[in-house]
Amino acid sequence: MAAPVPAAARPAAPVFHPRSDDRPFAEAVELGGVLYLSGQIGEAPDGKGLVPGGLESETRRIMERMGQTLRARGLGLDAVFKCTVMLADIQEWPAFNAVYVSYFKPGRYPARSAFGTTGLALGARVELECLAWAG
Repeated sequence: MAAPVPAAARPAAPVFHPRSDDRPFAEAVELGGVLYLSGQIGEAPDGKGLVPGGLESETRRIMERMGQTLRARGLGLDAVFKCTVMLADIQEWPAFNAVYVSYFKPGRYPARSAFGTTGLALGARVELECLAWAG
């Protein structure tokens, strides 16, 4: 039987950063120096549906929202090291990339996965979740 790990040697407990609305998920959770950002869609600033204009507009709004979440914790997009992209139509991958790359410095693009899906919240064209280094 293994000896118990002393409390001082255990990682700190997760820090939950709640949303400002009543949705059943955190805006972000920090654990072990990593900030796990919940998936974002291109939701309008008033919270009533998506921004108009399709994938490009939704992607810009997502990146703005990610930036706000990071800034609230003293971070920027440079801290992002991994993203997962969910597209309602994988054929829109090039259009997503055209907007996405403008938010990162060349040579500092996060590791990333992308896949097509059969549906996203509110009928969004794209959803993005990211991990950022907060340590």
